[in-house]
Amino acid sequence: MKQAPLTPDEATQRDQVRLSLDLITAAAVVSGVLVASQAVANREWRSWAIVIMLGVFAALVQAWPRRMLASGRVESSVTTVALASAALMFGVAIISPAAAIIAATGLLIPIVAAVPYLEVKSLRRLLILAWVASIATAAASLLPDPAPPSADAGLSRLWGSVLVSGLVLFLLYRSSERLRASSREFSRLFGLSSDLAEATDPGVLGDLIARHLSEATGMDDCVIYARAADTSRLSPFGSHPAQRALETDAEALMQRPMLQRVIDERLRMTVDVVNEQADPAERAHLTALGRTVMLLLPLVAHSDPVGVAELTSAAYRTIDDRRLALARTLAFEAAMAIENGRLYHDLRERSLHDPLTGLANRNLFFDRVGHAIARLGRQPGNSIAVLYVDLDNFKNVNDTLGHARGDRLLAQVAERLRTVVRAADSVGRLGGDEFAVLLEDLTSTAGALVVAERALSLLMTPFDLAGESVNVSASIGIAQRSDANISADELIQEADEAMYEAKHTGKGRVVRSAPVSLGSGPVA
Repeated sequence: MKQAPLTPDEATQRDQVRLSLDLITAAAVVSGVLVASQAVANREWRSWAIVIMLGVFAALVQAWPRRMLASGRVESSVTTVALASAALMFGVAIISPAAAIIAATGLLIPIVAAVPYLEVKSLRRLLILAWVASIATAAASLLPDPAPPSADAGLSRLWGSVLVSGLVLFLLYRSSERLRASSREFSRLFGLSSDLAEATDPGVLGDLIARHLSEATGMDDCVIYARAADTSRLSPFGSHPAQRALETDAEALMQRPMLQRVIDERLRMTVDVVNEQADPAERAHLTALGRTVMLLLPLVAHSDPVGVAELTSAAYRTIDDRRLALARTLAFEAAMAIENGRLYHDLRERSLHDPLTGLANRNLFFDRVGHAIARLGRQPGNSIAVLYVDLDNFKNVNDTLGHARGDRLLAQVAERLRTVVRAADSVGRLGGDEFAVLLEDLTSTAGALVVAERALSLLMTPFDLAGESVNVSASIGIAQRSDANISADELIQEADEAMYEAKHTGKGRVVRSAPVSLGSGPVA
């Protein structure tokens, strides 16, 4: 079964525990050498017994706890070392009562090493055990020591005290470093979450993600590629620094199959420009950028791939487990932000657009008319117009052909209305069989009328509904203004009233409300 990626804290724990195991092993070996030299000089069997105990302890620390650590059992690993250390120190105190105080102090080593990694319940049991063991070990100093005092023994005890106290202090320092590293990682995660929560623009969101990933890994730059949900193609979504976006060619991404593999297989990949076994396309990409190493991270949200992060560096860098775990966590947060951004965009589009026709819905159309009126004050000499379009006898289509074909007719009406306006104009569906058109930057009264008559002509052309030809007509009302002294509701209401006048005068007609005082030249 595939092992889950490490979190930043898990990676830090494993690195710290490995170092602690190495230090404790080294201390046991050095102590064994010192005791062995004393044993040779004094020919004491008790010293050889301590040497054997230290050797067994060192071998145990490098074997059993390391296997536990490799399988992710950090708590079991440090607990095993702590218990073995307690047994060792008590045994040393019994064999050599003169070293009992040093041994009791040595019990602090596994406790200091284990404290940051144990749950409260396990830590409480271990502290009680260590307290009892330290009392028993210190009490061993009261036992008679058959070995006569010597200068060598005193020197050994001095070196033992230096070694034990130094190791305790170093482990305390490492624990403090771990806490600071965890604090920095938490700050990065909190900073990313805060920035992402405030970012609504997709471009800003992508750049924020790229910056945080680049800083977390120590890499020079980062580009985020987002995967399109419909085509699965990758496109630049954000970069850090910003100029990296200028170095990214969307078409060139198609020539880099490793990017797709990273996403499809959820792989983390590192590419070194001097590694001849690396993917040729990626090596060429690195060379073109003037970089030497690249890290590719998949961006996965809810088990769905949403993109890939490309981190590069000009100087060769080795990313340790802790930095890699932090980068993975940030990548997960980034993927969720990208996915949430897409959902927000989709929901916003649905809330502002008619689901049947894709046109602006009533709220969005009214909002656009309001903004168009506001712009009139800054564009003297221009006018805007609203065309209110209502299909004639549309109810008969629904009653005779069914609502499915009626919906198809409405969709085709929307398509035809789109063809009669410019890109800067807007078409909306206000509800039922009622549509509206917003025309901006008009310089004459004739422009709106030309568009309305063109729309009327198109709508009178037969519609093909599943092989059946259907004829409809429409009534269109026009309201046009050149000043901003009117609201969107009032302007649309004027167009609505003109449309009803067109219906009452025979349908299939265009009627204009009170005209504006502009020239009769062509539309701008």
